[in-house]
Amino acid sequence: MRNAIKANLEAWLEKLESQQSVDGDYLDHDFFLDYKLLGVATFLKQIAFEGDDMELLAIASKAEMLVTRKIQADEEAEEEEDLLLQQRYEADERIKTACYRYFYTEPAFAVDMSKYEALIEASAKNFSDLYRLSSLRRYVEQSQVLAKLYDKVKARLRRGCDGQATPTFEDVARAFDAELPVIYRRADAHVERTIARYAAAPAPASLA
Repeated sequence: MRNAIKANLEAWLEKLESQQSVDGDYLDHDFFLDYKLLGVATFLKQIAFEGDDMELLAIASKAEMLVTRKIQADEEAEEEEDLLLQQRYEADERIKTACYRYFYTEPAFAVDMSKYEALIEASAKNFSDLYRLSSLRRYVEQSQVLAKLYDKVKARLRRGCDGQATPTFEDVARAFDAELPVIYRRADAHVERTIARYAAAPAPASLA
Protein backbone atom coordinates (compact mmCIF):
# COMPACT_ATOMS: atom_id res chain seq x y z
CA MET A 1 0.00 0.00 0.00
CA ARG A 2 2.78 2.38 0.96
CA ASN A 3 4.54 1.78 -2.36
CA ALA A 4 1.34 2.41 -4.29
CA ILE A 5 0.76 5.67 -2.40
CA LYS A 6 4.34 6.73 -2.98
CA ALA A 7 4.12 5.93 -6.69
CA ASN A 8 0.89 7.90 -7.06
CA LEU A 9 2.27 10.93 -5.22
CA GLU A 10 5.40 10.89 -7.37
CA ALA A 11 3.29 10.56 -10.53
CA TRP A 12 1.15 13.54 -9.52
CA LEU A 13 4.24 15.57 -8.71
CA GLU A 14 5.70 14.76 -12.13
CA LYS A 15 2.44 15.80 -13.78
CA LEU A 16 2.47 19.02 -11.81
CA GLU A 17 6.00 19.78 -12.99
CA SER A 18 5.21 18.86 -16.58
CA GLN A 19 2.28 21.29 -16.61
CA GLN A 20 4.69 24.13 -15.88
CA SER A 21 6.56 23.51 -19.14
CA VAL A 22 3.49 23.10 -21.37
CA ASP A 23 3.30 26.03 -23.79
CA GLY A 24 -0.16 26.76 -25.11
CA ASP A 25 -1.65 23.24 -24.87
CA TYR A 26 -4.21 23.23 -22.05
CA LEU A 27 -6.42 20.36 -23.19
CA ASP A 28 -5.20 18.06 -20.40
CA HIS A 29 -4.21 20.82 -18.01
CA ASP A 30 -5.52 20.42 -14.46
CA PHE A 31 -5.53 23.98 -13.11
CA PHE A 32 -6.20 22.84 -9.54
CA LEU A 33 -3.76 19.93 -9.43
CA ASP A 34 -1.44 21.71 -6.99
CA TYR A 35 -4.25 22.31 -4.49
CA LYS A 36 -5.61 18.78 -4.96
CA LEU A 37 -2.15 17.34 -4.36
CA LEU A 38 -1.67 19.55 -1.32
CA GLY A 39 -4.93 18.30 0.16
CA VAL A 40 -3.99 14.65 -0.47
CA ALA A 41 -0.50 15.10 0.98
CA THR A 42 -1.84 16.85 4.08
CA PHE A 43 -4.44 14.12 4.60
CA LEU A 44 -1.90 11.33 4.17
CA LYS A 45 0.49 13.07 6.55
CA GLN A 46 -2.21 13.14 9.22
CA ILE A 47 -3.03 9.45 8.65
CA ALA A 48 0.65 8.51 8.76
CA PHE A 49 1.19 10.49 11.95
CA GLU A 50 -1.76 8.86 13.70
CA GLY A 51 -0.63 5.43 12.50
CA ASP A 52 2.98 6.07 13.46
CA ASP A 53 4.04 5.28 9.87
CA MET A 54 7.27 7.27 9.59
CA GLU A 55 8.01 6.30 5.98
CA LEU A 56 4.59 7.39 4.74
CA LEU A 57 4.85 10.50 6.91
CA ALA A 58 8.13 11.39 5.22
CA ILE A 59 6.73 10.83 1.72
CA ALA A 60 3.60 12.87 2.40
CA SER A 61 5.55 15.65 4.14
CA LYS A 62 7.95 15.94 1.20
CA ALA A 63 5.07 16.17 -1.26
CA GLU A 64 3.33 18.77 0.90
CA MET A 65 6.52 20.83 1.16
CA LEU A 66 7.17 20.76 -2.61
CA VAL A 67 3.61 21.72 -3.48
CA THR A 68 3.51 24.46 -0.84
CA ARG A 69 6.72 25.98 -2.22
CA LYS A 70 5.28 25.91 -5.73
CA ILE A 71 2.03 27.55 -4.65
CA GLN A 72 3.94 30.25 -2.78
CA ALA A 73 6.19 30.87 -5.79
CA ASP A 74 3.17 31.11 -8.11
CA GLU A 75 1.43 33.53 -5.77
CA GLU A 76 4.56 35.71 -5.48
CA ALA A 77 4.94 35.75 -9.27
CA GLU A 78 1.27 36.69 -9.68
CA GLU A 79 1.58 39.47 -7.10
CA GLU A 80 4.68 40.80 -8.86
CA GLU A 81 2.90 40.76 -12.21
CA ASP A 82 -0.11 42.53 -10.70
CA LEU A 83 2.19 45.16 -9.22
CA LEU A 84 3.91 45.74 -12.58
CA LEU A 85 0.54 46.06 -14.31
CA GLN A 86 -0.64 48.53 -11.69
CA GLN A 87 2.55 50.57 -12.05
CA ARG A 88 2.17 50.63 -15.83
CA TYR A 89 -1.46 51.71 -15.52
CA GLU A 90 -0.58 54.50 -13.09
CA ALA A 91 2.30 55.66 -15.30
CA ASP A 92 0.00 55.64 -18.33
CA GLU A 93 -2.58 57.71 -16.45
CA ARG A 94 0.07 60.27 -15.50
CA ILE A 95 1.20 60.50 -19.13
CA LYS A 96 -2.36 60.89 -20.43
CA THR A 97 -3.12 63.57 -17.84
CA ALA A 98 -0.01 65.59 -18.72
CA CYS A 99 -0.56 65.28 -22.47
CA TYR A 100 -4.24 66.20 -22.27
CA ARG A 101 -3.39 69.24 -20.19
CA TYR A 102 -0.86 70.65 -22.67
CA PHE A 103 -2.74 69.63 -25.81
CA TYR A 104 -6.29 70.55 -24.82
CA THR A 105 -6.85 72.01 -21.34
CA GLU A 106 -4.00 74.54 -21.56
CA PRO A 107 -3.15 74.29 -25.29
CA ALA A 108 0.55 74.81 -25.79
CA PHE A 109 1.06 73.21 -29.20
CA ALA A 110 -0.08 74.00 -32.72
CA VAL A 111 0.57 72.70 -36.20
CA ASP A 112 0.76 74.65 -39.42
CA MET A 113 -0.94 72.78 -42.22
CA SER A 114 -1.52 75.83 -44.42
CA LYS A 115 1.00 74.64 -47.02
CA TYR A 116 -0.88 71.41 -47.53
CA GLU A 117 -4.27 73.10 -47.50
CA ALA A 118 -3.11 75.48 -50.25
CA LEU A 119 -1.80 72.61 -52.37
CA ILE A 120 -5.05 70.73 -52.02
CA GLU A 121 -7.25 73.72 -52.87
CA ALA A 122 -5.10 74.57 -55.88
CA SER A 123 -5.66 71.04 -57.20
CA ALA A 124 -9.25 70.59 -56.05
CA LYS A 125 -10.85 71.34 -59.42
CA ASN A 126 -8.79 68.58 -61.06
CA PHE A 127 -9.76 65.80 -58.63
CA SER A 128 -11.38 62.85 -60.37
CA ASP A 129 -12.57 61.36 -57.08
CA LEU A 130 -14.43 63.73 -54.73
CA TYR A 131 -14.25 61.21 -51.88
CA ARG A 132 -10.44 61.25 -52.11
CA LEU A 133 -10.50 65.04 -52.09
CA SER A 134 -12.70 65.08 -48.97
CA SER A 135 -10.48 62.50 -47.24
CA LEU A 136 -7.36 64.50 -48.08
CA ARG A 137 -8.88 67.66 -46.63
CA ARG A 138 -9.70 65.81 -43.41
CA TYR A 139 -6.16 64.38 -43.36
CA VAL A 140 -4.65 67.88 -43.07
CA GLU A 141 -7.20 69.34 -40.67
CA GLN A 142 -5.36 70.75 -37.67
CA SER A 143 -7.63 68.97 -35.18
CA GLN A 144 -6.94 65.63 -36.89
CA VAL A 145 -3.20 66.24 -36.99
CA LEU A 146 -3.11 67.33 -33.34
CA ALA A 147 -5.01 64.18 -32.36
CA LYS A 148 -2.39 62.08 -34.15
CA LEU A 149 0.40 63.97 -32.44
CA TYR A 150 -1.35 63.54 -29.09
CA ASP A 151 -1.25 59.75 -29.53
CA LYS A 152 2.32 59.79 -30.86
CA VAL A 153 3.56 61.90 -27.97
CA LYS A 154 1.88 59.62 -25.42
CA ALA A 155 3.50 56.58 -27.04
CA ARG A 156 6.94 58.22 -27.02
CA LEU A 157 6.60 59.19 -23.38
CA ARG A 158 5.54 55.65 -22.48
CA ARG A 159 8.73 54.30 -24.05
CA GLY A 160 10.95 56.81 -22.27
CA CYS A 161 9.15 57.31 -18.96
CA ASP A 162 10.65 55.87 -15.78
CA GLY A 163 7.13 55.01 -14.63
CA GLN A 164 7.32 57.04 -11.42
CA ALA A 165 7.32 60.75 -12.23
CA THR A 166 4.61 62.75 -13.95
CA PRO A 167 5.91 64.11 -17.28
CA THR A 168 6.67 67.82 -17.15
CA PHE A 169 5.81 70.35 -19.83
CA GLU A 170 9.40 70.08 -21.03
CA ASP A 171 9.03 66.30 -21.40
CA VAL A 172 5.86 66.70 -23.44
CA ALA A 173 7.38 69.47 -25.55
CA ARG A 174 10.47 67.41 -26.38
CA ALA A 175 8.30 64.52 -27.46
CA PHE A 176 6.15 66.88 -29.54
CA ASP A 177 9.21 68.38 -31.24
CA ALA A 178 10.48 64.88 -32.05
CA GLU A 179 7.18 63.73 -33.56
CA LEU A 180 6.17 66.86 -35.47
CA PRO A 181 8.80 66.51 -38.26
CA VAL A 182 7.67 62.92 -38.80
CA ILE A 183 4.08 64.10 -39.23
CA TYR A 184 5.19 66.73 -41.75
CA ARG A 185 7.29 64.24 -43.75
CA ARG A 186 4.37 61.84 -43.96
CA ALA A 187 2.03 64.66 -44.97
CA ASP A 188 4.48 65.72 -47.70
CA ALA A 189 4.48 62.23 -49.16
CA HIS A 190 0.76 61.53 -48.73
CA VAL A 191 -0.51 64.82 -50.13
CA GLU A 192 1.88 64.75 -53.08
CA ARG A 193 1.06 61.14 -53.90
CA THR A 194 -2.71 61.64 -53.64
CA ILE A 195 -2.71 64.76 -55.81
CA ALA A 196 -0.52 63.06 -58.40
CA ARG A 197 -2.88 60.09 -58.54
CA TYR A 198 -6.30 61.71 -58.39
CA ALA A 199 -5.77 65.32 -59.51
CA ALA A 200 -3.21 65.24 -62.28
CA ALA A 201 -3.52 68.31 -64.45
CA PRO A 202 -5.06 67.51 -67.84
CA ALA A 203 -2.71 67.38 -70.77
CA PRO A 204 -2.78 70.47 -73.05
CA ALA A 205 -4.83 70.12 -76.21
CA SER A 206 -2.89 69.21 -79.30
CA LEU A 207 -2.46 71.95 -81.93
CA ALA A 208 -1.99 69.47 -84.74
